[in-house]
Amino acid sequence: MSRLAKIGRIIDSGAGNSRSLAERKCAFTSTGLASADLMGIGNQLAIPRLDGTPLEHRFSAGDTASIALAQTLLELDIALPEDWITANHDARVYVLITLDRWIAAHGGDAIKRRFDLYATLTGCLDEYSERNEENPDGSRLYLTIDPDKSGFVVLRPTLDLLEEVNPRAPVTFVRFFVRALNNWVRVYDYRDAQERVAMLHDWVEGEEDPDQYEFPDVEGCIPASMKCRPLGHKKLREIASQVKRKQAKALLNSLLELSEVSEQAKRPELTDEMREELCDTNPPLPSLLAVFKQEDAIEGCFDEEAQTMMEVTPEPSVIIPLNAHDAESIRQAFHTFGVVCKTMAAASRLIDIMPGNERWVIQRREEEHGGADQNRS
Repeated sequence: MSRLAKIGRIIDSGAGNSRSLAERKCAFTSTGLASADLMGIGNQLAIPRLDGTPLEHRFSAGDTASIALAQTLLELDIALPEDWITANHDARVYVLITLDRWIAAHGGDAIKRRFDLYATLTGCLDEYSERNEENPDGSRLYLTIDPDKSGFVVLRPTLDLLEEVNPRAPVTFVRFFVRALNNWVRVYDYRDAQERVAMLHDWVEGEEDPDQYEFPDVEGCIPASMKCRPLGHKKLREIASQVKRKQAKALLNSLLELSEVSEQAKRPELTDEMREELCDTNPPLPSLLAVFKQEDAIEGCFDEEAQTMMEVTPEPSVIIPLNAHDAESIRQAFHTFGVVCKTMAAASRLIDIMPGNERWVIQRREEEHGGADQNRS
């Protein structure tokens, strides 16, 4: 899928080999004539027939890893046998279909409402890296996840509602929400904006007239409730079980679900080889912008930083390594991938019930009609 609801629509076995599904189907079709007995024999006046002659011939080089991966996915009951026919006996397409099914089974429809993400199955993290030559059989693969656009969430209405439940509930909500997502993807929030302002102050330090510069008032847009000490998990669960207001109860229960789902797997650590490939990259792009109010100072800082985020290729948000010839490696990779998907789906469902966020839907359900979709670029 080219978005997280279409994750896996790009499968790349190495540098310079990233194409769409349709292009890949065409890429392996023979453009010449197949060798076959199509002429009548002797004095017979038989019309040439194509019975028994293959209608399509394919040539593919370096597909050992794709074939091994497809076979192992089938053995692990991750892939379905019937999809082999749908894939037209193409191992790469078969893997793509399997990824699509995996996403759908782990919340794909929910994810695409609030997040615009895509995934790539690739043999390299940087197509220009010299380390690509050290993976001749393509067995070393990475499943990476990146945002195409940033999602958008407004926090203040939710915090005002929760403050009526408990003075420490608002800061607890933000901490749990952001931490759960930051386990896997990057959230740009007030702390990033504070770092931005601190950096701007450093830039003008020593200037003859530093007062001539204006800085975003990030501190002024942070609610007072965010200065409180956050609650722990046990206390939050206790409050969620006792609260009477239906909307507040739903918010806290969904928050607890998100927190627990995000902890069901551990983020893969970068190896020395991976760090070497990524040594010339920028930080990952934000998958979500979290502001207190629309067009506040946090959003302003994000818009300024967004101008330079792509000056250098950004590091993928999630990197899940796997070995195409190692069943346990593949099993663990798909488990982790599933947890990432379930986390993003849980976050999307939570944002759906957060007051003040009705407008910021990226892709609406089929049954919803009318209204332009909006998102953050």
